[in-house]
Amino acid sequence: MKLIFSSLFLIFFSFQMIQSQVIEPTTDKSSQELFDFYLLKQRKNKTTAWVMLGAGIGMTIAGIGINMSGGILDGDSTNNDKGLWLSYLGGATTIASVPFFISSGKNKRKAKMYLNNSISKINFSQNRNFNCWSVSLIVPL
Repeated sequence: MKLIFSSLFLIFFSFQMIQSQVIEPTTDKSSQELFDFYLLKQRKNKTTAWVMLGAGIGMTIAGIGINMSGGILDGDSTNNDKGLWLSYLGGATTIASVPFFISSGKNKRKAKMYLNNSISKINFSQNRNFNCWSVSLIVPL
């Protein structure tokens, strides 16, 4: 009982010495830096999407080719599903490239907004740590 009580006592009072993580205030980046950041993200996502789409189509075609070489044209239907798994994997890879195309488009729109200075930051006078983003609408005439 003394061991349990002393252990709990030690654990309880050791919490005063534990340091927590301190969140550093973020520095404001310029519009050009944010434009470059989102443009780089857009290029990486688009490259990834095209690579995945090409690899998926290639795997699907290779799987179909393996299936056709198994005797579909010859009339031998003993093993027609040798390349079936490769076709399924290629289809899944092709479908998995769609979110990367979508993300690429979103990052491109964000980069364009920062380049046009359509997003401006507003600081409230009561609380300096609270920032709010506003979006302006530009209507060409």
